[in-house]
Amino acid sequence: MLVNVQFLRFVAAMLVVLYHTAAFVPEHATLSHGLFDLGEATGFAGVDIFFVISGFIMAYTTMNEEGSRGGWDFVRRRLARIYSGHWPFFALALVIFAWTRPAHVSESNLTYSFFLWPQPLNRSLLEITWTLTFELYFYLLFSLLIWWVPRRRRPLVCLLIMLVLLPVTIYRHFIAGSFDLENFYYIPFWTHFLLSPFVLEFFAGTLVAYWLQRHRAGPALAWLVGGSALFLLCGGVNEWVFDGNIEQGFFVVPRVLGFGLASVMIIAGLVRMEHAGRVAPRPFSLLTGGASYAIYLSHIPILSAFGALGVFGYSAGLPFALSAIVAICVMALILAYSVAHYRLLERPLHRRFKAWLGVAGG
Repeated sequence: MLVNVQFLRFVAAMLVVLYHTAAFVPEHATLSHGLFDLGEATGFAGVDIFFVISGFIMAYTTMNEEGSRGGWDFVRRRLARIYSGHWPFFALALVIFAWTRPAHVSESNLTYSFFLWPQPLNRSLLEITWTLTFELYFYLLFSLLIWWVPRRRRPLVCLLIMLVLLPVTIYRHFIAGSFDLENFYYIPFWTHFLLSPFVLEFFAGTLVAYWLQRHRAGPALAWLVGGSALFLLCGGVNEWVFDGNIEQGFFVVPRVLGFGLASVMIIAGLVRMEHAGRVAPRPFSLLTGGASYAIYLSHIPILSAFGALGVFGYSAGLPFALSAIVAICVMALILAYSVAHYRLLERPLHRRFKAWLGVAGG
């Protein structure tokens, strides 16, 4: 278990929470006030960090696995993890949204949402689970690599996939104009999903893991500082060039190229720092990093409930400082609930799922 990566998971989850919480804070309270401006400019990119981490962890934890047995074991471990974490929050979202967003519930495909089957965003009960659908896609791709590709050749295959997918993605965006507004909504759904630029972040994460296996020592702090600076710079570019809309699908390629590269650098720096003995606070990182899945899945239903109760409407009439305190307190409650959920429900349920599927290990 890499403690620094767990800490980064926590940071990524809270960035996404900050992003969505900022949308509930009155506009007059967010204007020119750093925390919420930062959340609006960069918070969504916690997802990009998660995608790179996902590829990294898959490669890092399967260095010695190969063949049909290794591939099948990997699939069962990942299915136990994703569904044991998702289904309780599917139920929570269903209950809360039936109260706060009944029209959305009636329009959602609950079967597809339950099993995380790919579908248009507006048909998903809990919209942020689009990322989990991509996770399942990544699991499939990587299980095939384990199954069919000898482990010593896996880095080369991942690199070749990147070398094919990257120029195709750049061509689609900058030359063919596939993501232009007049063309974007005509991309067939399965083409958009299977050839998504987000796949680049996943394979970039795998390459980081393979590279660090051979180059554990070397610059660490420089990678971390450089990646963090690039991450913040991308937030500035989002505001100055893309009017705060780089998270939209038609800007997905610049988003991936910028925030994805920053995430790669940050992870490389943190992992090298851990190899050199510089580790984030271990108990805190393992607990909050373990709870990052719950943080990510719980925050939209909780924010929706607070909104329906009038908490954010009430804070709209307060001075900025008090409005900010209300929002920060809600974020703290999301974190506290998620940690409790992780300890009391998610971990026991995960162990039960692994037992049902005959899975050993993480």
